[in-house]
Amino acid sequence: MRLDIFLASMTEQTRSRTQKLIKEELVFVNDKIKSPHYKIKEGDIIQIVEKRIELIPQEEFELNVVFQNKDFIVIDKPSGIIVHPPHQPFDKITLVDLLVKKFPEIMQVGEKERPGIVHRLDKDVSGLMVVARNKDAFEYLKKEFKTGNIKKIYTGLVMGKVKKQTGEIALRIGRSARSKRMAARPESQEGKEALTYFRVTKKFTNSTLLEIELKTGRTHQIRAHFHAIGHPLAGDPLYKPKRVGKIVPPRIFLHSATLGFNNMDQDWVEFDSPLPDDLQDYLKELKKL
Repeated sequence: MRLDIFLASMTEQTRSRTQKLIKEELVFVNDKIKSPHYKIKEGDIIQIVEKRIELIPQEEFELNVVFQNKDFIVIDKPSGIIVHPPHQPFDKITLVDLLVKKFPEIMQVGEKERPGIVHRLDKDVSGLMVVARNKDAFEYLKKEFKTGNIKKIYTGLVMGKVKKQTGEIALRIGRSARSKRMAARPESQEGKEALTYFRVTKKFTNSTLLEIELKTGRTHQIRAHFHAIGHPLAGDPLYKPKRVGKIVPPRIFLHSATLGFNNMDQDWVEFDSPLPDDLQDYLKELKKL
């Protein structure tokens, strides 16, 4: 039996309606898009997904795809866009909206409101993210992130002069009882284990540029850790006022610069993203002080 006829008989939809659903790529057979003429086979798994609301972007955002294969997509996220809706209804464009528009098959992957998403970057943080393209890749990547097998290196500018050339921060991360912040706490207190390494790459009059490597992936980990040691990220409105000396950063100065992991064939893959123009321009201004 044809796919469109089968759906019409099983869903109380008209045949023209089921054909429209199929052509809009809202029907999946065994996680793949098929034509209305596809002949149903015994054992086929057929799913109909909800159509996402078409949103008018408040700003122009483009999906910068760094790499893609059958299992995953690596993107370079711009600052200013949230990864997925924090609640429903949500009337602003999200990274998920851009992803689903280009890769509709991910709607079958992971959680309904954040399909394909295995990790996140905060709204004003830019840089590399990996998105799962199928269910097997989703489970695999989630496990790799959970076990710490992912290489995650950020470029960050912190306030003040960091004295040590290299160092580590091993404070637990837990929710603050008094604000929206995450709190960094000593090992003896409650919270999730969190480990951050850093290396100084350049010092300015009132700030320090760092290469930051995450060994865990807690919410606001970098932001909370550097705030706890007295060197909050430049431009972070939640953990410190935006000023660094005499000039104001355009946003939080944090960029996901390197992302590496073993793919599903156990071959190591690694991706790099240059510092965005807005942050480079800010560094040029700092050099003038």
